[in-house]
Amino acid sequence: MGQPSPTPQVTVIIATYNCSRVLRYALLSLCNQNFKDFEAWVVGDCCTDDSEQVVAGLADPRLYWTNLPQRGGSQCEPNNEGLRRARGKYIAYLGHDDLWFPWHLASLVQIIEREHADFADAGVILTGPGGPVRAYGDGRRTAQGNSTPPSGWLHRREVAEKCGPWPRPEAKPLGLDMGFQSRAFLAGFCFVPSWKMSVLKFPSHWWRTYARHGGYPQESYWARMAEDPVKLHGQVLTELVFAYMRLCHAPTVPQSLESAARVLWRKFAAWYGADRWPMPQYVFWRNARHRKRATALRGLTESGDSSGDAG
Repeated sequence: MGQPSPTPQVTVIIATYNCSRVLRYALLSLCNQNFKDFEAWVVGDCCTDDSEQVVAGLADPRLYWTNLPQRGGSQCEPNNEGLRRARGKYIAYLGHDDLWFPWHLASLVQIIEREHADFADAGVILTGPGGPVRAYGDGRRTAQGNSTPPSGWLHRREVAEKCGPWPRPEAKPLGLDMGFQSRAFLAGFCFVPSWKMSVLKFPSHWWRTYARHGGYPQESYWARMAEDPVKLHGQVLTELVFAYMRLCHAPTVPQSLESAARVLWRKFAAWYGADRWPMPQYVFWRNARHRKRATALRGLTESGDSSGDAG
């Protein structure tokens, strides 16, 4: 992919597994960033499809490809390999089936430098077959008990050097992304929100990404983003507002009960402590059950999971 350029300010890590049909659109949104001073490591989790050819086909010297020789089954191994190869001052992550608005990296770099912070979060919009569903990125919720999807993160490289590599999913009761973010919070690193919605996340278990043979949402969203990102941004936010209005003003009884149960669970876990016995055993069981169900919904076999998708 060409000779290394002078040390970039940002290293973008993209964990992927046999998802070249949507990886291309994630990379197009990356190459379309207003912020240009980056390198990107696309790390395959022992990919057997044409992902390498997709990366090479974009002919962007900032994009690098490597493929792990053994399948790990989660994004921790590809992310850790990307961290080992990273040369940037800051680290960002992009899910292989997610899209960044053009101002994503610029807004995160600006806020993390202006606030002298260590870890910045962008607003992430979860998008399902019916349109935007909900959003993450409220800076009032600390990273100790809550996590935003990694596609919205930017952190200083020192965070990973001090806190260690990404954990295996089965090694952390709260999951690998929340485990990484909570360790950084507990280590005393300064967190700051960007207050800008700049990520479209397409959870693969909502879209059955690995079972599809066409009709991928990233294609149409990318076409609209490339034509007029500001217009698409306004449309998505409007749809998101109406989604929240429907949820708040006309919830079904099951939705109300589920919402109340989630609030009670979070309050209890924060009070009791997720690492305090016997909570870890229950949380491990719950997360394993969730991963097994999500794997089937994504269209994968039980022996594999989507390396680029944390949620």
